[in-house]
Amino acid sequence: MEYTYYLFYNSGSGGNRGQQFLELDQKELSFNIKESICRVKFYNICNSTSREAGLQQIMKQQVDDIYVVMAGGDGSIMWIVELLLMHEVNIHKCILIPFPFGTGNDFANTLGWGTSVPHDVIGIDNQVLKGYVEQWNSGVESYFDVWDVEIKLQDIGFISEIKRNENGVGEVKLQLQDQRYYKQMINYFSIGVDARIGFGFDKNRTPYQCCNKFVYCWEGFKKMFLKTPKVNQSIENIHHINDDDNLENGLIQKFKDQIVVPGNPVNLLCLNINSYAGGLKNIWINASQSQVKVYSNIPSFSDGLLEILSFNSILGLGSERLIPGQATRLSQSGGPLKLNFKQNEHLRTYFQIDGQYYSITNPSSVLIRSCQSLPQGKIRVLINKQGLLK
Repeated sequence: MEYTYYLFYNSGSGGNRGQQFLELDQKELSFNIKESICRVKFYNICNSTSREAGLQQIMKQQVDDIYVVMAGGDGSIMWIVELLLMHEVNIHKCILIPFPFGTGNDFANTLGWGTSVPHDVIGIDNQVLKGYVEQWNSGVESYFDVWDVEIKLQDIGFISEIKRNENGVGEVKLQLQDQRYYKQMINYFSIGVDARIGFGFDKNRTPYQCCNKFVYCWEGFKKMFLKTPKVNQSIENIHHINDDDNLENGLIQKFKDQIVVPGNPVNLLCLNINSYAGGLKNIWINASQSQVKVYSNIPSFSDGLLEILSFNSILGLGSERLIPGQATRLSQSGGPLKLNFKQNEHLRTYFQIDGQYYSITNPSSVLIRSCQSLPQGKIRVLINKQGLLK
């Protein structure tokens, strides 16, 4: 039996640790594992020549299952999916395996592959890498939900993100068409103070993964003393949209002729997975119930549902890791889910998609629905059952 693993690595992820694969670029290693020959082929997703060489090899594959390993962070996962779709590869023939080289790695953590890898993956006789190949060889396949997030801005609105170049670090406005921003989501979407903390973190992150955790904590401490619009100061209402474009019961609540999110939360969080902010787990399971309706206690990344929660304070958000149960359950939704913003003269808030942070000025609405460019809105992934979150 022979297996081929196409390993694409993001040389800039997780403090540039992916650069250790450069010496193996467009080369192949073979391992004998349980009477099987396992080949690993290496391609730099950041280099167009190397990337294209790997994609061309995948396009020639005639087997039913094509194993694609993505060594990078959470953002790299949809990068390789988009490239496969662009090259008209049958996406449901591809089984994606995350190799956690990023900063948070919540996607990999959810599938049982952990939040980090050893620094010497390419070490003596490649024994560390061989250990991972053995795990890949015994992994279990599953489907995984993917969501579309479309953000619409007012005419005077804009979105900024943090960019790094040879001149330093700074905010850069995104170039938009028709005042709309579109991105796919696999992990989570949020609006509010947690995204503002992440935005500040992006400004000050270091090349070192361990140091970045301290930077993130420092940013969270600073934001306790700055005013960030709370959910009910920025969002007018939230709609579960059905086929008749009516509102469903559940998340939204009418009070004094206004539709508001219950309480006065500092953020709104839509979870597709059971891991958040670099390994914070079981938020939904531990959260308190805000409605009479009883929701599922066992969220799944393949059930076609998002878990929607909120935190009432930065302190509660920061202490969730040590004292679980700080969040409030709001709803579960299969989408489409629409958030309409207050049409203030000047509203600036923050949002994140899968750990990428943005500042948004004068938003109009956010629409979240099952990914339209994927069959059934899903991808195939490989699970490490021994490492699954409990």
